[in-house]
Amino acid sequence: SPGDEDYIHFIVSDVFVRLGSLEEGGKPMTGWYRVGKAVAGDYTDIRSSLSLQQGLIFWTAVHMYPQLAAKGNKAAKALQLGICPPSMMMADECDGALDEEEAEDIIVSPRAPISPDVSLSLCGFRPDFNPAGFTYKRRESAALKKKTDRLAEMKDAS
Repeated sequence: SPGDEDYIHFIVSDVFVRLGSLEEGGKPMTGWYRVGKAVAGDYTDIRSSLSLQQGLIFWTAVHMYPQLAAKGNKAAKALQLGICPPSMMMADECDGALDEEEAEDIIVSPRAPISPDVSLSLCGFRPDFNPAGFTYKRRESAALKKKTDRLAEMKDAS
């Protein structure tokens, strides 16, 4: 609870990406694709968190959904970030764009100014699934090394 000494305030948001229009006031080129969850801690504005991580979110989205990359570099400038309140829903590799009814609560996230006191350590983004070929190399190599070390210890002990 907010009155507790160890209370940490944070905000979670569902994150979506679509290709907007290349023309002012035009119709979006795609529907919204569910990408993942974003978090902002310690009273950091969620819009600032999204602005800091926008490049990572867009990169992840076009690797998750090739449909977003299919229109080329010109269309990449039309990528839009959308958010809505968090849910228990997660995307699956075979999902397509949301239908209009599912996308009713999504708002285009305005790019927020980032104050100098906002830190990446207070922000996070987690994709709903890893794009093909994507790995957490540092964590995986560290885990493999630990297993080898533990195995060597067991051999030495016997």
